[in-house]
Amino acid sequence: MRVLMRVIAVLVLMAVPAQKAGAAAQFTLWPAQFAYGTPPGDFAWNSTMFGLRIDEPLGPFVSLQSNLRYGSAANLTFAGSGLSGYNGNTWLADSAVRVGLRTGPVGFAAFGGYGGLFFNAKGPSASDNVVLRNLASRLGVEATVATSGGLTLRGTYAWITSLTANADLSISPNPPASHSGTGSGNEYEILLQFSPVPVTTLFAGYRGGSSQISWSGGPTSNNTFQGYLVGVELHF
Repeated sequence: MRVLMRVIAVLVLMAVPAQKAGAAAQFTLWPAQFAYGTPPGDFAWNSTMFGLRIDEPLGPFVSLQSNLRYGSAANLTFAGSGLSGYNGNTWLADSAVRVGLRTGPVGFAAFGGYGGLFFNAKGPSASDNVVLRNLASRLGVEATVATSGGLTLRGTYAWITSLTANADLSISPNPPASHSGTGSGNEYEILLQFSPVPVTTLFAGYRGGSSQISWSGGPTSNNTFQGYLVGVELHF
């Protein structure tokens, strides 16, 4: 974290004053696969996530990014077996402060924020319920490289720290149980962008991540998400 903050400070000091950037809104479609390990067993499901990201400028090089993604859950399994009659949804939300610069075709940014995942599924009986949550801090970097053909390659990598997790499970015929844990991990995104007009950017790429959770009085589990995505970004 100290190294990251030093990099941000150096970039800000080296920056040439520029006009305040405009706001932007990003819309994404992301068919993703999720796996969430708990002490009784691993949950896995698919969600086609619809995402919205708002970028609000705070200064010449600083912006606030807010992300919200939502999708209905499908093909839910527990410990390798399907959970028949369960319906649920997945929420992902986070906010981050971003500091970024651009020199010619190359751009660099660093960011820090907080957010997490919320999953909820109801079973065929009134008592059947699965609630999975994790919240964590994020510290990350982003790089962009523009090509002469009008395409831009963008890569983002974030470290997940201070993660707290909860799993509240009521799955018949097992008795209800609640579990809590802590952990860390990482996530990444690789995109290829194209701007057909000055205020519009189209993109496609891949997003994934993993984390390890140490459950209180239980084992350590691995949690993952991954999937290809497409979207459009509008600048104002």
